[in-house]
Amino acid sequence: MKIITSIALLFVALTILAQNEPATDAIYQKIIKEYTLNEDGSIDFHYYKKMKYLTPYAFNRLYGESFIVYNPEFQELTINISKTLQEDGTVIENPENAFNEVLPRFSANAPYYNHLREMVVTHAGLEINAIVKLDYTIHTKPGYYASLSGMEPIKENVPVVEEIISFSIPENVDFNYKVLNIRTSPKLATLEGRKIYKFAFNGLSSKIGVHEPFAPSDGINQPSIIYSTVKMEELYKSFTAQESFQYKVDESMKKIVKVAKEDVNDDIELALKIQDIVANNINYYPIPLSYSGYKVRTAMETFKSNGGTQLEKCILLTALLRESGINAEPVMVVPSPFFDENIGCIAPATEFLVQVNPRETKQLYLSATHTSGQNLIYQSAGKTVFALNPSKPLRIEKNEDVENKIKLTGELIFDDSLKFKGQLELFVSGRSNPYFKLKNDSTSAKKLLLGGISTKEIKLLEIKNLSQLRSEISYIIEKGTPMNNQKNYSFFTLPSCKQGIETWHMNYLSDNRNSILQVPTIISENYDITIQLPEGVSLINPVEKIEKQSGFGKLYVEISQNENEIRIKRSIEILQKEILASDYKGFKEMIDLWNERQYRKLVFKSTY
Repeated sequence: MKIITSIALLFVALTILAQNEPATDAIYQKIIKEYTLNEDGSIDFHYYKKMKYLTPYAFNRLYGESFIVYNPEFQELTINISKTLQEDGTVIENPENAFNEVLPRFSANAPYYNHLREMVVTHAGLEINAIVKLDYTIHTKPGYYASLSGMEPIKENVPVVEEIISFSIPENVDFNYKVLNIRTSPKLATLEGRKIYKFAFNGLSSKIGVHEPFAPSDGINQPSIIYSTVKMEELYKSFTAQESFQYKVDESMKKIVKVAKEDVNDDIELALKIQDIVANNINYYPIPLSYSGYKVRTAMETFKSNGGTQLEKCILLTALLRESGINAEPVMVVPSPFFDENIGCIAPATEFLVQVNPRETKQLYLSATHTSGQNLIYQSAGKTVFALNPSKPLRIEKNEDVENKIKLTGELIFDDSLKFKGQLELFVSGRSNPYFKLKNDSTSAKKLLLGGISTKEIKLLEIKNLSQLRSEISYIIEKGTPMNNQKNYSFFTLPSCKQGIETWHMNYLSDNRNSILQVPTIISENYDITIQLPEGVSLINPVEKIEKQSGFGKLYVEISQNENEIRIKRSIEILQKEILASDYKGFKEMIDLWNERQYRKLVFKSTY
């Protein structure tokens, strides 16, 4: 009885504690971000935060320190206020040893960028209900930035009572902006020859633009402000006027190209060979362009230092390709919702690629930081792309979704010992078509199949058609050993293609969702397999038919039997990349059915 009473009291105590637990670890009582463009081109950024700590986790793990990255060669950091107000009214000023400069983690292995600094501010005297005030200014020298431009997120991981973002601009300077995913407009004031745009936000929830699995990529669902004092045309001209966009090479780089050109058959093969050199032999420095003032080193500097940022590696790859005789130029990729010709801003760019124009085929997009099996144009759907070429005007391309299809058909014939042989035909297109890999090594087609067929059971393959857009492959299958038999039961996993929804890794989806879900691509995936069974072997799986259809897609699954012939049809079409929260349950049901084991694995029973 005493034990039961103790357990009951413990349960009551835990319930009371849970009820008193704050809904958030901390709260921003106020945030101020002020940008000032001065007449001489220098820029001042003023930041202020007032945060209240509500749990030990907030000051032990989350917000015990603040981090400020800057470039001391062009920027001066001034800490104006750094103090803690404890619950009993005691004010603790941060001591001198609470401010420590370190090397930012992203520049640790990048010698050229080792001058960057990160000020780590350790907040003293933290406790529950303590309030921290931090106020600092970063002054940027004229010329470091060509304009006042950037992308300002309006999202924190804890609630914000009040946030103010303002821009002070000389009266004769234009200022263009775009607000995404939140309704607001600035108050405009004119004071002493300056225009001041003031955005005010109150009661910002930490759930705004909350991150859930499979959230839209690149933060396109996050509230933000994109702004600039120049238009994209002007920014493009000044940015590409840098010497790096002349793509000059030295003798050692020419030798690299000369060796690469040996024993190649066409431009694509040569381009991929040079890409491999740059992607796998030149170090990648993940330095945000804003910390270099949007300045880019030349191809020769990147080559000699054996490392560069993503754009620097793209410039190097471009220079080597041009030296080899292949027309190429770097491109900037921006999610289309972020792009506006009236707002000259590089900050929303999510990646830089190299556009290659081989003689044998249509243009390719290649990465300078990694190799891939296919033209990256098929992964840039929904993106705005423009080439960085100072000899040409700004050219804007918006990439749309292309056909992305998988179709696997065929017949497998099982004998009395449950060995089998047969033929399969695979069609892949768009993003699902590993064109580069197949072109380089036709035997890689063996690795496209998943399920109960191993590569050693593929006795012959023929690539009937090979192109960037689509490829067709024929497989002759023969399994020379019987399937594993467990008390007269045998199991066979149906063949499928590894390039499809399998790559999304949507093995588990939560029951509910509050935000948009984004799939990597629209897709059509279709399987139609016929299996001939010998006498004395029966199918255990139930014969059934399932159909689902909605605005975002459709699914069809059918297992049918006609005497000893089993036919399995499985198809799914996802017709849109963004799935609304209101459609999520239907989408989850469709994906769960597609992943359902009983429709992917057959169970046979032998009666002999």
